[in-house]
Amino acid sequence: MNLPVIDIPVKLPFEVPLMVHPIFVHFVVAIPVIVLLIELINLKAKRPAVSVTSLFLLTLAVIVYAGAFFTGKADGSHAFSLLTPEAKEELKFHKLLGTYLVYAVPLLLLLKAGAMAIRRPWARNIFIAFLLIFIAVLLKQGKDGGELVYEYGVNVKPVMAMQDRIDDMEFDIEDLKEELQKAKEECGEKGTAAPAAEEGNETSPSSAAEPAVSQESAEENTTSAPAEEAVPAYREVQPAETNYSAPVPIPTH
Repeated sequence: MNLPVIDIPVKLPFEVPLMVHPIFVHFVVAIPVIVLLIELINLKAKRPAVSVTSLFLLTLAVIVYAGAFFTGKADGSHAFSLLTPEAKEELKFHKLLGTYLVYAVPLLLLLKAGAMAIRRPWARNIFIAFLLIFIAVLLKQGKDGGELVYEYGVNVKPVMAMQDRIDDMEFDIEDLKEELQKAKEECGEKGTAAPAAEEGNETSPSSAAEPAVSQESAEENTTSAPAEEAVPAYREVQPAETNYSAPVPIPTH
């Protein structure tokens, strides 16, 4: 059922206590049913005192329905974060339908006052017809409210206790995160300070490796020396001088 979204633009100057909505719900259901029974009885009795009693109960219903709306809104807001997506949608519709019922109660009161002023059977019949429709919607609202409590656990004590435990665990997690961050910072400071303090006591790896390198080079020089002695030294040979001025003998036959 898709209904236009409406609300009651009234903000109470005080905080509404939790778990009071069930108290109002009983009167919300009982008052319209009692008014219907009175009207049916008065069809034959036709006593003005009975009609005045019906009018008084409807006036009381205006106050009771307003109280049911605000207490239900407080309870629903408190339990909303714990509900499943399906339960959240049903709770939203429950609130919307309840808002329509809150607006409908003053309308019933006006119809009853008009029927009493007109004193015609058709005016009384119109009021009773609207009252029957109102009670039918009210029973649907009561059924949805029961499902929210018994099926989804809205404002059930174990659910509320679980919410308190979740809140406490979230606070503990935040404290543990802060302690872990502090521990990491302290470990980081100690890790950077330790190497700086040990620089003066330890020799560098490069200086320790230098003797080994020089020793290896000395061994290579000693092993390569005999090989160089086995090779004879190279001597430069002076070319023989040639006398180009002397006559060259020519062979004869």
